[in-house]
Amino acid sequence: MARLMLSLRRALGLISPSAQARSIDANFSIFREGDRVVLHTKQPTLSKPLKRGEKIHLRRGYLEHDRIIGSRVRDAIPAHKGPEMRLSLPTLEEYVALTPRLVTPIYSHDGNLIVSLLDIHPNTPATDETQPPLEILESGTGHGSLTLHLARAIHAANTTPPPQPPRSQIQYLEERTTRPGENPEKVDRKEPDGPAQQEWDGWRARRNAVIHTVDVSGTFSALAEKNVRGFRRGMYAGDVDFYVGRVEDWITEQCKRRASTGVLASLTGSRSPEPFLSHVILDMPSAHARIPHVAPIMRRDGILVVFMPSITQIGDCVQLIRRLRLPFVQERVVELGIGLTSGRQWDVRLATKKSGADPSSWVSSETETSEADDSASTDGPTLDFPVEEAKEEEPVMVCRPKVGLRTMGGGFVGIWRRIEDRQQ
Repeated sequence: MARLMLSLRRALGLISPSAQARSIDANFSIFREGDRVVLHTKQPTLSKPLKRGEKIHLRRGYLEHDRIIGSRVRDAIPAHKGPEMRLSLPTLEEYVALTPRLVTPIYSHDGNLIVSLLDIHPNTPATDETQPPLEILESGTGHGSLTLHLARAIHAANTTPPPQPPRSQIQYLEERTTRPGENPEKVDRKEPDGPAQQEWDGWRARRNAVIHTVDVSGTFSALAEKNVRGFRRGMYAGDVDFYVGRVEDWITEQCKRRASTGVLASLTGSRSPEPFLSHVILDMPSAHARIPHVAPIMRRDGILVVFMPSITQIGDCVQLIRRLRLPFVQERVVELGIGLTSGRQWDVRLATKKSGADPSSWVSSETETSEADDSASTDGPTLDFPVEEAKEEEPVMVCRPKVGLRTMGGGFVGIWRRIEDRQQ
């Protein structure tokens, strides 16, 4: 009955052509041309995009792409002079692990944890309802693996996009169109005009959730965009905007653009933008130095995640936030990696001594209310931010795991919550 009503509405012209058009074939039970498939051999491998007339070479014989295209996922497909093979579309975990890379990706077990820590809850507004979009900044695109995990988390908040024009989405934050290491002959930055492009741009302007991902390397950003477009027929490509340049330049560019649309607080004469970012992920060298830049454009109660390879670098963030009195309160520090230490919380804070050289008598310079011990609460400071400078002695950094297990992991993430600035 539902299909009959839908067909009737289309026949009567009650559904616009743009609403009828789909950007991708969402039937993932059938292999289509352009799909990348996983060969389930002793060592799973990811094929190149399926193309008519091409072959997948095996240890014995080969598989013809023509025999794969149109067949069902998990069907046994006989190879030429070889055994039957069962193929499937890659899961996100398989796709991240098997795609070629120029930089180490954030693997799915860490990507899933980071997205969970961000506590993302997108909501699709009702008909004729307008609400500020959910905007996420990822600084350090890299392989695009975390980008895909973020896009999956927000995808349902956006409506079905129109067909995507066949051009690159990457936007450069500089005058030049290419960066060192790129071949200008292979980089086309021209944006064609036309109904398809206008429809696509119009849909992007109406998105309810968007990921802004920035990387200083044009090569990394181009590969990340290719990876995003290559997963599940590009179903998440419309959720992500790619930029090449420094994140500071991206912030400046966004402030200028939003000023022209009235987003800035023009009534007060302030040149600072109205906060528009709900979540920020910093995964880059010297990430702590970028925290002062993102703080003014983060919404109240927004979440900041800093991904660092060393626990002492998380300590750099703690010191900078306290020294500059930035409006953040620390929620937790979590260790990443596979094994018993995955997800283990760390105690990273500034502390001062109450007396002598007894380390057990150190007091947190954030709370200054109780002695530090291994069972200390991770709820963060109880006093309003900013915290006054310690007056007794110069504080020292405390970095120790919450539990007594052996340390083995792939990095650390610090999570801070943006709080309301104290009124002067």
